[in-house]
Amino acid sequence: MNKISFYVTGNVQNVMFRQTFIRGAQKRELKGGVSNDAKDPNRVYCSLEGEAAAIDEMINKLQSGKPINSWNAYVEALHYYNHFIEISEHQVTTDNVNQYHWSPNVEFYL
Repeated sequence: MNKISFYVTGNVQNVMFRQTFIRGAQKRELKGGVSNDAKDPNRVYCSLEGEAAAIDEMINKLQSGKPINSWNAYVEALHYYNHFIEISEHQVTTDNVNQYHWSPNVEFYL
């Protein structure tokens, strides 16, 4: 089981990035967590756990610079951490994503 944590910058807050990230993780059968940075509206912290190939595919999609949903969420840069942020420490996770009241008007491309 592979584990990785990183942060992304770009158009990533108030554009359904967290839900899109988690839905992308679920689609690949990964565990994931994601949190907004309260001090920087252009930064989000992320963690993924699971098969290396699935993690690599998701990272490559994030790094493509293309919108990952219909609200124009996209990543400009991705920076890896040398430590793992536990999934449970994140605001939105693959375990709790359905407890939030998300806008139904978003298409996921991730």
